[in-house]
Amino acid sequence: MTRTSAAIVAAPIVVGFALAGGLVLLGADDEQTQSRQSNRPATSERAPEAESSHVGELPAVEAAARRFLSGYLRVTYGKPGATIDGIESAAPRLLKSLESSGARVTPAQAQRTPHIQRVAVIAKGTVTALATAQIKDTSSPPYPLSFHLQKTASGWVVTRIGGP
Repeated sequence: MTRTSAAIVAAPIVVGFALAGGLVLLGADDEQTQSRQSNRPATSERAPEAESSHVGELPAVEAAARRFLSGYLRVTYGKPGATIDGIESAAPRLLKSLESSGARVTPAQAQRTPHIQRVAVIAKGTVTALATAQIKDTSSPPYPLSFHLQKTASGWVVTRIGGP
């Protein structure tokens, strides 16, 4: 199998694991991971892989992803005072796209309160990354939300919402 063929076969598998929130970027042994998790407050939402100092930019990417999600979810769920201009860590082009789409919030959606259960980040080189968040807004299982980030002079920003 050629290198290109192997990459084509492996890419969907890696993305599938990431979307399921099951990709652990470092091979940290279970004891260390459990130790870190047991030392966390019960309300922590940090993904274990973002806690290691060996992952380079991933903590900064995760922080940008969480800043983006905070504003984006408030807007998409129609929360009072939420505006597209208030979404942090978003590329200007993405903000313009969101503004022009003019999505409507249903009354049922406006009554829900979304919670970020997990954010997983996969570096795609040194200046791009893919993040997947698990969002829970009802008693049903959480849903995944994937988005792309890019490193800019002012930090990491979300450039596109959606899968690979």
